[in-house]
Parts: sequence; structure tokens; C-alpha cells
Amino acid sequence: MKYFMVLWGIADNFGGMTTMSLHRAGAFGEAGRPTAVLTFDIKPSYASTVERLRSQGKLSGDTEVLNVFQHYRAVDARTVAGPKPADVPADEGQRGLPEVTLDTAGNIYTRTFLRPDGTTVAARHFYRPDGTEFFRDEAPQSGNGAAKGRFLTLIDDSGSPVAQWRRAGDFYRFWMTELAAGQPAAFIVDSSFASKVVAPLEASNIIKLMVLHNSHIGGGGDPFLGKLATGQKPIHENSLAWDGLVFLTRKQREDYEARFGTATNLFTVPNPKPRSSKLPDFAGRVPGRGVMACRLEPQKNVAQAIEVMARVYQQRPHVRLDIYGTGSLRDELQEKIDLLGLGEAVRLHGHTPNAAAQFETASFSLLTSRNEGQPLSLMESLGRGCPPVAYDIRYGPSDVIEDGLNGFLVPARDVAAAADRVIRLCDDDDLARRLGAVAWERSERFSDAAVLQQWAATIETAWRQRTERLVLVELDFRLEELFYTPAGGLGITGDITWVQQSGPAAEGLLRANLVVAQRTGGAPAFFPAEIEARGPGRLGISAEVTEHQIGLGVRDDNAELDILLQVYGNNVLKSFRIGFPGSGPSWRPYATAHASLSLKLV
Repeated sequence: MKYFMVLWGIADNFGGMTTMSLHRAGAFGEAGRPTAVLTFDIKPSYASTVERLRSQGKLSGDTEVLNVFQHYRAVDARTVAGPKPADVPADEGQRGLPEVTLDTAGNIYTRTFLRPDGTTVAARHFYRPDGTEFFRDEAPQSGNGAAKGRFLTLIDDSGSPVAQWRRAGDFYRFWMTELAAGQPAAFIVDSSFASKVVAPLEASNIIKLMVLHNSHIGGGGDPFLGKLATGQKPIHENSLAWDGLVFLTRKQREDYEARFGTATNLFTVPNPKPRSSKLPDFAGRVPGRGVMACRLEPQKNVAQAIEVMARVYQQRPHVRLDIYGTGSLRDELQEKIDLLGLGEAVRLHGHTPNAAAQFETASFSLLTSRNEGQPLSLMESLGRGCPPVAYDIRYGPSDVIEDGLNGFLVPARDVAAAADRVIRLCDDDDLARRLGAVAWERSERFSDAAVLQQWAATIETAWRQRTERLVLVELDFRLEELFYTPAGGLGITGDITWVQQSGPAAEGLLRANLVVAQRTGGAPAFFPAEIEARGPGRLGISAEVTEHQIGLGVRDDNAELDILLQVYGNNVLKSFRIGFPGSGPSWRPYATAHASLSLKLV
């Protein structure tokens, strides 16, 4: 099998998601599964980036970084058997002079023509090192500014078009299919942006797995009420497109299944994280020194770490916190440090290569994030025997920290509790030594070898299930009837419809639940629907719940419930909000204080 880790691109200063993807690729390679990293961004050269990453130890020596444009810049275009090109309509729209990008050798890489608005691309031309054009991305317009479509054309060295695509995603997926070369291939996607490219890719020799690096709930909100995170919403709304959705923590997957249900393509695999080969000597730790390694962005909530240190400083002025990382809040955080008079207690060091090594000489680490998927810095701290003090947030800390045994968990936003634990670790060397030793010992379960075993099992299962995966489009639910029972229950009838592209006959596998969800919190309740009719592309269903079932487990302060229909089976997991019959405001039944039937306009 071929293996690929998929990113959109590799920025000069990247965060934990890219770090993890590069590290996983190297770990796969060392385990005898050579893996390439794929990118789709327009970058003149990846050579200098790759060289720098190798020198920093962030990219293993045998891991390739492949870019779609660099790939076709180097190949003989005449050998590419892509879609046949057509004539590109004339561009009658206005465009300015080209913006030129050079590669690292000083050769022209791209010429980009913009529309008068200065942002819309009219055309982008790509060139080989010898100056011949190899690719053209055009979006012609009519004289009145109407779009004529998009044309992405591959060109041979004689200037003749050899292949053409009408959408960028189709071009990217063609490249991925070429890389697989008909062999079994696993594409492990880390970037939610790149997921838009990979999700529609369908081939019998390919499996696609999406790694969820952050909470699926926006802003780390309530797992049952919170809205899906913006970047992940398309992934979850079309989860059936994936051979695997990979959660990093057990708790996150449990929350997801409690709210949405379960499917055969849900997996849990933590991120691997290198640990010290042996427990660092406690004598080498600087007394009272703490470390944070994170981006200086709102999600990481570094401002509260500074407030923790303000409390610590009042009682233990010798304690220090060194923060490694860059981000948009650096100036704001420095102002806060200065305002609180913590210039000697809290220091922002910016980006530091191999910042994880700093945990080997620290007495404690801090994590005050608002939400996470699985915080890598926490695992780095554990793997170097540095006991953490962490907010008990979704998700990650409670999966790896046993409070008081290998670190401390405190309630989220509890600055006083976090300060108390920091002081305890700095006052009691025996406690810090004991917690650090257990932290290092138990981090073995996140070693490369341990996690790769889980990845191997996940990939094996996803590959085995691929022939059973249902590829459905236009999956929908149409409500036929909504009725209320005299006893106070309700019921529905309707049709589930779809268009099937591949997989076993869906009508024999799909099932449905009527779902009652609470407005003020708590897990929804699922009630099986009856299948009244089955046929290709259609299920007729009915479902009914009693008054007792509706109210079962509902909190006293919950006066509103939402009703949904969940469709599930194999990899399919999709919910539909049931609309009230009619368009716009309508008269709806309710029981008066005397249990009489009345109607109100809603």
C-alpha cells in the first residue's frame, strides 16, 4: 500500500497540525511504510523549505514533500493521459499587468493577471525553469463581466495543450489518482481546507481518512448544543464520503456518538509524540521554572496563563514561566505582562526550534486553552517527565492526565486552582519528581510504535470495509405527515431518498431514528423508526414517540425540544431537522392549562 499525508501547504511558521502530519509521515517511513506529504499551494519551490525542516528535525530524511504544481513542472506533459483539452473562450474582461513570481534560481515561476478589483485572478501562467509554459489557470469573462467558466490546462514543452480540467479540485484529484498509480493507497488528510479536495475522490484502490485535530464543536462549546466548528462543518455534514473520521481522543468520539450516533467509519487514534529515550534527570530541572509551547492565538488562552502567574508571583516571586511560540496576540500579551509587573516572571520567547526540549529542564508546564483536539504540547511535556497543570477542557487533558498522579487537572478558567497547583509543584520537589516520573512512564502509550499499531489497525479496517462503503449523493428526507396522538405523543411518516453511486444496495442497509434533542443541554434521545417500504433509492418510514418517551430524561428547565430524523447504516450518518408542515407562520396545537386543545399562531 502507498501512504500519503495531505496538507494544503507548509507555511514558514506552522502549528501543531502540520508538525504532527510531518512527524507521522516520518514515523510511518521508519516503520517500513514510506510516506509522502502532499501539498496543493502555489509555492515557487519547496526545496529550501524541505532542507530547513530536515535540519530542524521536523522532517525525516526519507520523507518526500510533493506539490501538485512542482510535480507537473517537472514531468513530461505528453505522458499525462488527462481529460482532452477544448478551446478556451476569449477573455473580454479587463485585466491588469502581470504580477511575476520567481523561483529560488531566479527563473519566472508564475505570471498572475488580476481583475481591476486587485484580488480576482483572471489568469495565472506557470513556467518551467527553461521558460516554457507548462500550466495555465484561466477564468475568462464576457465584456459585461459575466463568467465563462474556469479552464485549467496542462501544456507540453512545444506549447500544445495536452489535458484540461474545468475545476481545480478535479485537477488535484487527477494528480492524486496518478500518484496512487492503481495500487492500494491510503490518503490521511490533516488539513480541513484540503478535505474539500479529497472528499469527492472515489476510486476502488483508494481509502481516505480525515484526522480531526480540533474540537468538532465551535469554540469548544457544549457538545450537545454547540454549533459545528466552521472548518469542520462540511466534513461532518458529508461524513459518509470518508472511509474514516479519526478522532484524537476517546472522549471526543464518545461525545460525537452521543450527539450524532455511530457509524462504521469512526475511529480513535491519538497523535504520536516522541518522548525522551530515558527520564531526564530531575537534578537538571531549573527550580520554579515553567514552560508553555503554543501559538499566541485566542484559542490557546495565554492571557489566563499570565493571570495564573500573577497569582503565583504574589506568593512565590522566584517562579518563572517561559512561553515559546508566535501569533497575532504577542503585543497584546506583552502589554498584559508589563501592566501586571510580571516582566521578570513571564517571558515571551517567540518561535524557537525544538521548543519541546525546553520541557526537559522545567519543573512544570501550563495549558490554559479554551478548547483542543489533543494538545501536542501537553504530550511533549509528559514525554519529557515535566508534570503539567492543565485546564480540564474538551478535548485531550483528561485522556492523558490522571489528576495528582502524572500532573494536575483543574476546572477550566479556574485561575486560582491552577496557581495553587503550580505553587505545590514548585514547593515540593518530591511531588514534582514523582509526578514527572509517572508522566514519562505512561507517555509510552503515545510513542510512535504504540500509535502506529493503532494506525495500522485503523487502515486495515478501513481497507477491508471499503467495498461496503455506501457512496450516496442527494441523500434527503421528505416529511409526508406529522401527527399528534391523544395521549400527548407525536409521529411522522415520510420518505428517505438518495442517488447511489457505489456500494451494496443501500435500501437493505439504511435505518432511521426519530431524535428528540434538548434545547438546554443533555444527550438527545433516539427512537427507532419503522421501515414501511424499501426500494432502490427510497425508504418509506414511520416513527412515533409517546408523551412519556418525549419527556424521559428532560431537565425541568427545558421547555423546548428539537425533532430530527437520523439516517444511518454502514458509513452513513446524517441528521435532518424535521420542518413543520406548511411555509411560514402557521396555527399549531397546544394543550391549555385545563388540558384542552387550542391553536396558536407561531
